[in-house]
Amino acid sequence: MEIEIPVPDLTTPEGVKKSMSDIFAAARALGADNAALKTQMGALKADLATATQALTEQQRIAAAPVMTGPESELRQFVRADGRIRAVGEATAEDSWMPGLLDTGADYGPWHADLKRMVEERNIIRAIRSAKDPSKARHAAPKTDRKIAAHLLRAPLGIAKAFGDISTQGAEWIPDVMMPVVEKEFMEERKVASLFATMPMSAKNMLLPFLSSGLRPYLKGAVAGDDPAQYASSSLTTAQRSIDSIGFATRAQMDEEASEDSLIDGMGLLREELISALVDAEEDAIINGDSTATHADTGIANWDIRGRWGTTGLGTAADHRRAWIGLRHRATDVTCTTDAGSTQTFAGFQLGRAAMDAPHGRTGDLVAITSLEYMLAKISQFAEVVTLDKFGPQASIFTGQIASIGGVPVILSDFVDKQYNASGIFDNTTKTKSVLILANRKRFKIGMRRGSAVEIDKDITRGIFNLVSTSREIFFTFDSSTKKNVHVDYNLFGVS
Repeated sequence: MEIEIPVPDLTTPEGVKKSMSDIFAAARALGADNAALKTQMGALKADLATATQALTEQQRIAAAPVMTGPESELRQFVRADGRIRAVGEATAEDSWMPGLLDTGADYGPWHADLKRMVEERNIIRAIRSAKDPSKARHAAPKTDRKIAAHLLRAPLGIAKAFGDISTQGAEWIPDVMMPVVEKEFMEERKVASLFATMPMSAKNMLLPFLSSGLRPYLKGAVAGDDPAQYASSSLTTAQRSIDSIGFATRAQMDEEASEDSLIDGMGLLREELISALVDAEEDAIINGDSTATHADTGIANWDIRGRWGTTGLGTAADHRRAWIGLRHRATDVTCTTDAGSTQTFAGFQLGRAAMDAPHGRTGDLVAITSLEYMLAKISQFAEVVTLDKFGPQASIFTGQIASIGGVPVILSDFVDKQYNASGIFDNTTKTKSVLILANRKRFKIGMRRGSAVEIDKDITRGIFNLVSTSREIFFTFDSSTKKNVHVDYNLFGVS
C-alpha cells in the first residue's frame, strides 16, 4: 500500500510542525501496514507448508500400489480415528477383531512380508535386549528401519494410516511373537494337510460320535382297529478319548550375536524350526507307533533318509512314539497285503477292495507312497493320470503328482525305501517300500495349540535357547477293527 506524504512547507514554524506531524502519521500508517503484511505472510507460509505436506502425502499415496484382491481387506485394520489396529482387540462392533499383525490370514505379499519382518524384529529384540535390558528400545535399529521403509510401500487404502507413525514405527509394534511360524508350519504340511484339523479346548477330550443311525422298516397295512405300531430303532453312539502330544524343537544362539548376523541367519532359523515340526508330524503320521514296543524293530537305528541324525533315535522322546500311524494302524486292523507279485493296477485295486466300505468311492481315499515306488512302478501303469493331464479345474492336493483309479497319489519322504519284505524297518533287510491307502475322512488331527516360539537366556553358558513347540494328536474315531487304511508291502524299494 502506497502512503502519500504532502509536500512539506518549511517556510513557517507552523508549516514545519504540520510537515513533521504528517511524516509521523505516515510512519505510523506504514508501520501498521507492515505488521499486517507480516501477518499475511505468516499465514501464507503456514498455508504453503500445509499444501506442501498434503501434496507430498498425495504423491506417496499415488505411488503406493493399488490394493487388489486380498489386499483390499487391509482396510479392516484401520480404526475409525485413522490409527492402525496392530493386534487384536475388542471393538464397539465386534467382541473381538484381529489385528494387522496377529491375524492368521495374509492379505497379499506386502502384508505377509510385514508380519515376517515384525517377527524377525521381535526375536532379535528379545535376544539383544536380554543381554542389556537398558538398550531394549534400540535393540534392533536396522530391522526397525527396514520395517519403516516397508511401511512407506504400503498398498493404497492403508498407506495414509502410516503417515503419522514415527521414523522407526516402534511405538505401534508389539514386543510379542507373531503367529508367522505357526502359519508357515501349517502351509508346509503335505501329508498332514490331507486330514481335517479339529481344535481341542483341553489336553484330553472325550469325542462322542454316532456309530450307527436310525433304521427304517416297512409300514404295515391297516387291517382293522388298533393296528400295530411302527417298528422303532435307536441311535448307537460311542466316544473316543484323545490326548494331545507335545512336540518341541530347540535351537541355540551365541549371546554375542550381532544384529547383522541375526538378520542373516533368521531365514535359516525359521526354516529349520518349521521343517523340524512339519517333518516330525509327517513321519509320525506314517510311521508312528505308541505301543510299548515299537513295531519297527530297528527304530533305534532308523535315521530315515538321513533326516534325524543318530541322537535320540528310538528313545521315549522319539517323535515316532507319539501315536499310532497309518502303517501300524493297517497292521492292527489286519488290512495289509504282500503285493510283491502284484505290483500292478490290478494289485492296487485288490488292496482297495480289502478296505471296509465305502472304498473311496466318495473321493476320500488317498494313496501315499515313496518316490522310488512311484518312479519304478506306478508311473508305468497305463491307468495313471499324471499332473499335466488333470486340467485347470481339477482339485489337487498338496504334494499330489498323479491319480490312479481316481485316487490321488501323494509322495512322502517318510515312506521309506528300506523296509524289509514284511513292511517293517528292522535295520537288517533294507530293500523294500510300501504303499498306503487311507480314507482321509476317518482320521483327524486334534490341535491343542499351534506352533509357538519362545526364547530364554542360559546365563551359565552364554547362549539363547529358541524353542518352537506344538501340541496335537493324530487319531481315528473309528472302532479298533475298522479297516480304514490299507498297506501294500514288499514293493520295489532299493535295487
